[in-house]
Amino acid sequence: MAEKDLYEVLGVERTASQDEIKKAFRKLALKLHPDKNPGDEEASARFQSLQRIYSILSSPERRKVYDQTGDLSDAEELSGQNFEDLYSYYRDLYRKVTEADIEQFAADFRGSEEEAAEVLQYYERFQGDMKQVFEWVMCSDEKKDAHRFRDIIVAAQEASKAKKHKQFRPWSEKVAKQPRPKHPLTPSRTNAAGPGQDAEKQLIAQIRGNSAARADKAFAALEAKYCGKAPKRKQGRAPAAAEPSEEEFAKLQQEVMDRKTKRKGSK
Repeated sequence: MAEKDLYEVLGVERTASQDEIKKAFRKLALKLHPDKNPGDEEASARFQSLQRIYSILSSPERRKVYDQTGDLSDAEELSGQNFEDLYSYYRDLYRKVTEADIEQFAADFRGSEEEAAEVLQYYERFQGDMKQVFEWVMCSDEKKDAHRFRDIIVAAQEASKAKKHKQFRPWSEKVAKQPRPKHPLTPSRTNAAGPGQDAEKQLIAQIRGNSAARADKAFAALEAKYCGKAPKRKQGRAPAAAEPSEEEFAKLQQEVMDRKTKRKGSK
């Protein structure tokens, strides 16, 4: 990671504001989170590297030292805090997730330019495999979004902004024959809920449907968006320019570790 410019990794300018850095980190965190990459040992290393980057650029003092020296160790030694201290602070600082958070998160993303960009990004990455696309695009539901995603991709193809992958064609033809949902962007209504696990479970149901695998990823996205921190792991290689979330991996990561511990214990 020391060989890479931290701003380049986050995809922001060196003059970026704290809000811009925070937004870039959140976006990358959602995609680099280990739950998004099951079985990929390097995913944990990339995610930890991303957290390290944010711990520096989110602190005016650390950022100033890094800008002046270009040295990560100098910036980290400034405060004497490690990742565990930093994210323990975030965990205590940020509130629990509420139903309103859930609905706003999905409402802001669905139908947005950011969603369209993600659809095209994963369409190209998976060469037209729409099953994979729906697995990766946040808040997606194939029953409600198939026509919308098809429209996005076909429009990009016609504008020569997307390739015509072979895997896409049969899926596209199948979707074209199906009736369009009347209100695809209407949010799924959740039962009234206050802060905490009930609201988190509702996000799972609302954003990812009944698939257990998708539910786990939705839970990770929600925690990344609204909660806390990731436990420290062995340091690995630097992140390959990606995306994230900040103040929110505390409880999330603890839940992930708890689930992994239970799984190992049951084997």
